[in-house]
Amino acid sequence: MKINYKEVCVFTTCPFCGRENEVEVNHMDYLDWQNGELAQDAFPYLSANEREMLISGCCPRCWDKMFWSDEE
Repeated sequence: MKINYKEVCVFTTCPFCGRENEVEVNHMDYLDWQNGELAQDAFPYLSANEREMLISGCCPRCWDKMFWSDEE
């Protein structure tokens, strides 16, 4: 059995470099998030980078530049 969920494309623009990004999420999950659900709970199937783009708009490249540490 295959369940088809309506997908929503969320477009974000990185506030640092201006790069536009697109993240696809389930429509009902998106509504849950908009109603206060934490991103990690609403979108467990997204990567941390994808969730961060939804939360702050920050793209992975800029995130790495801001929070890079030589301890890693």
